[in-house]
Amino acid sequence: MTLDKDKGLEMLRVMLMTRAIEERLIRLYHQGKIYGGVYTGYGQEATGAATAALAGPNDIFTPCIRNLSAHIGRGASAMDVFRQWLGRKDGPTGGRDSNVHFGSAENGVYAMISHLGAMIPVCVGAVMGRRYRGLDSVGFAFIGDGGTSTGDFHEAVNFAAVRDVPVVIMIENNHYAYSTPTREQYRCKHLVDRAAGYGIEGIRVDGNDAVAMAEALGPVVEDIRRNPRPVLVEADTMRMRGHGEHDDFSYVPKELLDAYAARDPIRLARKQAADHGWADDAAADALAGEIQSVVDDAYKAALAESRPDASTLTLGVYAGD
Repeated sequence: MTLDKDKGLEMLRVMLMTRAIEERLIRLYHQGKIYGGVYTGYGQEATGAATAALAGPNDIFTPCIRNLSAHIGRGASAMDVFRQWLGRKDGPTGGRDSNVHFGSAENGVYAMISHLGAMIPVCVGAVMGRRYRGLDSVGFAFIGDGGTSTGDFHEAVNFAAVRDVPVVIMIENNHYAYSTPTREQYRCKHLVDRAAGYGIEGIRVDGNDAVAMAEALGPVVEDIRRNPRPVLVEADTMRMRGHGEHDDFSYVPKELLDAYAARDPIRLARKQAADHGWADDAAADALAGEIQSVVDDAYKAALAESRPDASTLTLGVYAGD
């Protein structure tokens, strides 16, 4: 599959938007304006951007804590994100559930329960439900390398394999499960090697190269729409900040960070946009500037908005409220 200009530029837009939002969230956290932790996908923007570019209107996404780019790629706005993280009453969860626990039913993005595998069975079930209704639906379930050691992961992948559910299980291998390196997590050479044990296809991709990832996975996604089955994908990438902003990630070797910094997904996407003739440096700079203005306007507007009134605390707790 050869990516076209529109999809290539859309992926670049999504990654630039994601990076700009998360850089602002980091600042807001250190300014004491965000309650709780801040978890980013800084350096991992390509996986969400690439999969969103391949998705259709009836597809399901179950992102984890580092997948803001999937939210943005599926239609979330900067304003949605800042309202959520700042706990504003007009945010996606009405100010009731801060940071990463949000989604959009309209966009097919399910709000995260946990990043430790719990969303994979949800994704599998949601796709089965849509398929039963005759909808052309594929799932994109995200999980980190550490989360693949959980029972939820095994049970969901095994079930999807037995039932031929068309789900792309995207393992973002960023080399650390919090502070535990991959060498202490599993014995196989690559996590994608586990696919054979489930009797399904496994694909290993460069998780920092959105264009190459989209081109490699595009034909696979189209095929599993016609011939339903799950596929296990391992994306080699690196989180460039701590587990959260409370973590200085001093346990990560500097040379490892330097190696992945040299292959930053946005830098790669900009180079490929220039190489393909989609956007030269001046056009990419202009796009980045436009996005930065949108992000700056959004966070300032969200800061000025109200938090939910205490009298509404019980609303939305039970169905029908």
